[in-house]
Amino acid sequence: MGEEKKEKKRKHHHQSKDKEKKRSKSLHTLDSLDVKFDSSVTPVLATFPGVSVPEDTKFQAYSGPKGHYVIHGETERMEYDGQNDPDEDLYYVGVYDPATRTVELMHTPVMTTTRTIKAYKKKAIAAVKQANVQNRVQRNALGEAFGTKKAKRVISDLERNKIEAEKLETYADSIVDNIKTATENLPSADALREQQSEERPIPPCDEGADDLNNVYPLYDLVSKEELVAIRVGAIFREKDEKKRAALLPFKNSEYINSRVARINNENEMQRLKLLYYASLLMGLYNNRRTSNKRTLLQKLNHPAEILVNGLIQKFTDSKVGKVGREKDASFTITPKMEDKLLCYLFVTCLRIDEYSVETPLLAAELSLRPTRVQDLFKALGCKIRPCTSAQKEALGLTNAEAANYKLATLSLPFSLPELARRRRTAQSRR
Repeated sequence: MGEEKKEKKRKHHHQSKDKEKKRSKSLHTLDSLDVKFDSSVTPVLATFPGVSVPEDTKFQAYSGPKGHYVIHGETERMEYDGQNDPDEDLYYVGVYDPATRTVELMHTPVMTTTRTIKAYKKKAIAAVKQANVQNRVQRNALGEAFGTKKAKRVISDLERNKIEAEKLETYADSIVDNIKTATENLPSADALREQQSEERPIPPCDEGADDLNNVYPLYDLVSKEELVAIRVGAIFREKDEKKRAALLPFKNSEYINSRVARINNENEMQRLKLLYYASLLMGLYNNRRTSNKRTLLQKLNHPAEILVNGLIQKFTDSKVGKVGREKDASFTITPKMEDKLLCYLFVTCLRIDEYSVETPLLAAELSLRPTRVQDLFKALGCKIRPCTSAQKEALGLTNAEAANYKLATLSLPFSLPELARRRRTAQSRR
């Protein structure tokens, strides 16, 4: 009896030790616990209420802004879509690493998923399309029965012009070929820009210029030969303002005469030549109905012939005349050439006035609407601005007059505006 009791105690002791060993194996001591809110890898929890998803179904997870996540998976027959609610994502997943004896707690979005049967989805789309067709048919039937003549005509036009996509499938290739044939000769974007540049009625310009004097180069405005031919010595030596004005090609311009009167230094001879050329352009504009060279020479106070030849070449179109007449003896100034003439005049004025010109004065002298003058200055790349307080005082303007007194200013960086697509009406040219 005593030996049996000892044996039982020995077995019980061994069993207790085994249990302690097993318990010690199942328990691990953690060295650290790390909580991660932002991680390159985000685990996702998805719930599939009442749905058994095949184990081989593959899902893709997509992240969006502000903590939004979406998952999508599909099989041959089913589609599964799920999304989370960022305000309800209060779950974490612990990832244990036995090598380092650490646990990482990662913030985990919870997806609520729904399933869709693919076959039913296609039928639903077809049903919606069919419903739309039926509604249109019923609406047209009501319109034909009770609609006005205008409504019936609209329904008839729609039916007659209706295109059925199924019937076009057989002609798809020929349609594409016809489109390619029709568009193969269309100009490229660079060619269009070059064509638009040629259509502008402005002098040649350099959009990359870093100096205002180089934006519209002087010799593209008036050639070297023409500048040499402009003789202004007699004008400079004449002290009487009226006699000075009488030596100009166009005598009735307050804009030109007031600036010529202020020149009394030999260093300003280049500016005086530009004023003479501006007077020449203004004279040509005021005599734009003249159609022959001899008459034009008389009306412009007999300037050097090279100057008149330059005007005829740049700003007129030759007119068909009698056989044997000189080419430049008969000409006309078209509306397009009229715009070109005004643009050359305005660029000359910009050089004279150091790139800030009073537009109301020019509009009054040329009998043009202020808006047309402003539009042409804008086409030259100018900004239209109201005059400043200092300019208002210098010009002696009231507040009401200053509100409508605009200045055209050319500044850097220089850029030309986009060409307008619409044509200017005849009324807007006045």
